[in-house]
Parts: sequence; C-alpha cells; structure tokens
Amino acid sequence: MINLKYHTIIIGAGVGGLTAAAKLASNGKKVLVLEKIHHIGGTSHVFRRGEFYFPMGPLSFSYPNFVNKMLREIGITEKITYSRSHFQLISPDVDIIYSKPLSELQKTLIKRFPEEKIGISRFFSILLELTNAIKDIYNWDPDYSISKTKSNAKKKLSELDKKKYDLVNKYSEVSSKEVLDEFINNSTVKKLLGSQGTYEPIMSMLHLAFMWNVMSEEGIWFPSCGIHGINELLYNSILSKGGEIKLNTPVREIIIEDIYSKGVITEDGTRYSSNYIISNADYKTTFLNLINNEKVPSEFYNAIKENSYTGSEICVYLGIEPNNIDLRKVRATHVFYRKKIENAKTRTNNKFREDFENKEIEICLWSEKSEEFVPKGKKSILLRVNFPYDIMEPWRTGVKRRKAGYKEFKNKLADKLINVVEDVLPGLSGSILKREIATPLTYQDWGKRYRGSIAGWSRDIRKVKAFDRKLLITTPIENLLMAGLYASKELFLGGYPISMYTGILAADYIS
Repeated sequence: MINLKYHTIIIGAGVGGLTAAAKLASNGKKVLVLEKIHHIGGTSHVFRRGEFYFPMGPLSFSYPNFVNKMLREIGITEKITYSRSHFQLISPDVDIIYSKPLSELQKTLIKRFPEEKIGISRFFSILLELTNAIKDIYNWDPDYSISKTKSNAKKKLSELDKKKYDLVNKYSEVSSKEVLDEFINNSTVKKLLGSQGTYEPIMSMLHLAFMWNVMSEEGIWFPSCGIHGINELLYNSILSKGGEIKLNTPVREIIIEDIYSKGVITEDGTRYSSNYIISNADYKTTFLNLINNEKVPSEFYNAIKENSYTGSEICVYLGIEPNNIDLRKVRATHVFYRKKIENAKTRTNNKFREDFENKEIEICLWSEKSEEFVPKGKKSILLRVNFPYDIMEPWRTGVKRRKAGYKEFKNKLADKLINVVEDVLPGLSGSILKREIATPLTYQDWGKRYRGSIAGWSRDIRKVKAFDRKLLITTPIENLLMAGLYASKELFLGGYPISMYTGILAADYIS
C-alpha cells in the first residue's frame, strides 16, 4: 500500500470538486483530484452519438456574471459570453412564457386572470421584496458563508442588512402554499406561481423566491464555450498549477482517525494521505458508503440517512430532421408540457406512474444553444420527465449491469413519451435520426448520483428538516468538507453556480 501525501484530496471531478481544486492549486497547495469515472465534470458533461452531441445533465445556468467572477478569482480570464434561455409552460389551462421579469409576469397574469388581480398583486409584493433581498445574499448574509468569524459577522450587519436577514429567516419557515392559499383562489395561478408549473406548492416561501429570482430576475443562460467548456478551463488550470487529476480512480474509503480525516484508500488499495479532504460526492454517498458509520456522530448520520434528495428522471435525446417536424407551438428554448391534470394521490401503481400524459415533460430545443452540437441542417431535442427510481431499480444487477429486457423496457418508455409530446411537436416520431435514452440507473451509474437523484436536496420543506444550516460545507469530521450540489440546503444560485460557489468556499476555508 503506497502512502502519498497531499495538502488536499478532492473526491470527485464534478464542477464543485474542479473549482475547489483549481482555487487551492492557484494558492500553491498540493492537490489531488480522484474521479471514479473516465471524464471530468460529473453530469455537466457532453457525449456523442453519431454526429450529435448531447448533455448528460445541466442545460443552462443562472448568475453568469458571478460565475465569471469566480473564474477570475481562480485566474481564468478567457472571455465567455452568454445567451439567455427562456421557458414556456403549456398545460390544459395555460400557455405562457414565465421566464420574463417578475414585473412583466405579474402584468401578464393579471391580464389573463383579472378576477385574481388583488391576490396576484399581494403575492408579488411579497415575492419582489424577497427577490430584492436575496439577489446578492452571498454578499451580506452570514448564513450563506462559512467564515470562521460568522457569529461576529451577524452582530455587524448594517441596519438594512439586518432587515433583510430577518425577512429571509421569517420566510424560510413559511410555506409557500400557505401564502398562496391566503391570496389566490385559481388553482392554475396558484400552481404556476408555487411550482413554476402545474404541481402543488411544496417549498418554503424563501426557497420559492430563490427559484423565481433565478428564473426571472437573474435569468437562465448558456455559455459560449458550453458548460463542459468551463469544466475544461478548470481542469487545465489545475494541471497548469501543479495539481493532479486521476480518472478511473474510485475511492473505497475515507480514513478517519479519532475525529479527523487523514486520507483515502482507492479501490486498488492505494492509500493517499492529506491534511484535508473535500468530497464532491453527495452526502449520502460520502457518509453512508465511504465512511465507517461508527466514526460519524449518530445524530448527524441519522439526519443524512433520513433527509430526502430530489427524485430522478428519464431523458430521451433526439437528433432530428427539422423539415419533418412542426415546431410552431414552441415559443421558447425550454417548454414544460402537461397534457392532462389528474389527482395522482390515490393512484400509485406503476402503470399510473408511467402515465406521461399526467406529468410535466420538459422539451428542450438543445441545438438552439449551439449549432456545434448537430450536423449542418439538423436539430436536436431533449425530452425529460420525472421518473421514480424504484421502478427501474429491479432492472439493475450491478454497476452498469442490467437484467435482460432492460433495453426493451426503456425503449417502450421512450416511445410513450414521444407519443405524448407529439401533441405539441407534430411529426416528431417521423423526424428522428438518432436516439439515446437515460434512466435513473444511468444517472446512478454514469452520473454517480445516489439513487439517480438529479437536483440536490428535496424542495419539500417537510422532507429536509434536520439541518439547521443553509450551507452544508463543513462537517462533524474535522478537516472533511463538502462541495457541490449537495453542499447547500437550497440552490439559491441555481445548480451549477452553487457547485462552484461551495467549491470556492471550501477551498478558502482551508487555504
């Protein structure tokens, strides 16, 4: 067993791990990144099928100026420009572009639902007050930093920031459903404002404000170099400053002595020692799979075990011949389409859970992001829909191993999904040139997501109760920190920037 010593070992080369490593390397620290699979970037990665390039995970992100600022902090100065993505909802009751600024959205909704004018105005009054407070929350709210002097920072808040701090704390405990129920009667309006779609509100009012701030005020953007291009900039920065990255090197165990992390052991038995460890794996993988549970405080261990992540999805990637499809109903790069709205609470059998007519389906015109993703004259479309992991779990016999019939089953699901979407994209099935399908098992085995989870901790305030912190970067294990999507209780910047931000904070904390 070889024992190699580093200042910091980073587990995982997702964007959180890459950002932390790049920041530490820029500060002259000896860093090692250990990545389980064959590529960097985690799910923010593109893959090729024929002449088409498809994204494994995120399609765009918010806070582009803040992303550029973090890159400059690391020493990455390449010019990146951004194009904005817009979002449309099509349901039996409404067809609306909802990514416009909140003041415009308010006017649109009042015009469409004049009987709800007073309630809509009252709700937006609260929402706008919150979004104005939280847009730069990382600059003033000590709860969204991990400074070792955070308690003193709270005492030094300005009078204005103290008011914002109290507002944020108040609405972090208030259900958005309660607020919407108080002001609005129309269920379509209530669901749109409470979920950015057709589902019942489940978030806190604060979390909902974060979502609307990202969607409508800051906007969702796509970088000129592609999201994978930013990962490559981080990767090159790490190597240029003496950092090491080992792909295809899964970690088997995090070594804990007393309450201190001391290093890791990889699957091949190699031991790497370090002063610090930053895990870019998710919390459940890190603490339930990589650490002996006797080394983890029982209350913390149980909190991780019991708190919920977001669910998983099916994604169908399509390369298409645009002359064979009618795109006239699509007015934005991203469309969320739901054919029918039925109460699903009393219908839990698998057949109903596979009923895509009664689910929101995301339709992304992926090739609109960049012509480089498709051969000349062609287009590409993604279809994504929430899908329970437990339906797919019986097909999994091991890592990247499936029972006979799995391919046929996922193709059947893709056919059903395409059939539903043809209501808004006539001719879709006859336009397909290339097709690939990702299931929850794909996200689990290739994306290394726990049970295929795709978007961090649950949005449901009833399911994430045990943590009394906003940021989950520090842990009870000394010198073990977390970075990435699961290192924040709320995605207050959106997914990709949160991963970068937590990576920066973790690196700064130990530099």
